[in-house]
Amino acid sequence: MSAEQDLFGDWETDFEEEDFSSDLFGAEAGRKQNEARRADLAEEFMPLAKEIAEEMDDGRIPLDDLIAEAYVGLVTGINQLAEEESDWGGKPMDQAIEEAIRKAVEDAQKEAKDLQIRDDQVIVQVEKLNKSIDHLTEEFGDRPTVDELANDMEIPQEKVMDILKLLGENPGEA
Repeated sequence: MSAEQDLFGDWETDFEEEDFSSDLFGAEAGRKQNEARRADLAEEFMPLAKEIAEEMDDGRIPLDDLIAEAYVGLVTGINQLAEEESDWGGKPMDQAIEEAIRKAVEDAQKEAKDLQIRDDQVIVQVEKLNKSIDHLTEEFGDRPTVDELANDMEIPQEKVMDILKLLGENPGEA
């Protein structure tokens, strides 16, 4: 196909409109066929994804949610394989898909573990704040200020205010 630019900047080409249309529809048919193959692969590997989720279940995440994460990993793996055009890093396709599923489940479990650690840290801070409030109230007879709580807990005032807000209290009232 040759193209020449005329003086006005418009492109002239010998590419016929019907050639473009047939090529476009050919690409569309190929895309639909590719999507159908991906759907077939997903359906084929769904039992494996469920089996892996059940095998890796550590009780932190409800099993149905873990299975859903495995399905996400399955679809992600299939899409990555489709983009890598049959190389798959030298691995058989089923092994590459299984690895993608396992990675998705592991990532979900790690995220749940990290969230649990953060929740535990917040609980410890709330307990420490409550003890400090009780101690200072007993010592001085009045509810302590944010500054007094921060000094007693040896943390910044902003952190005390954040914990109080989390508890639904107005930091100005502390």
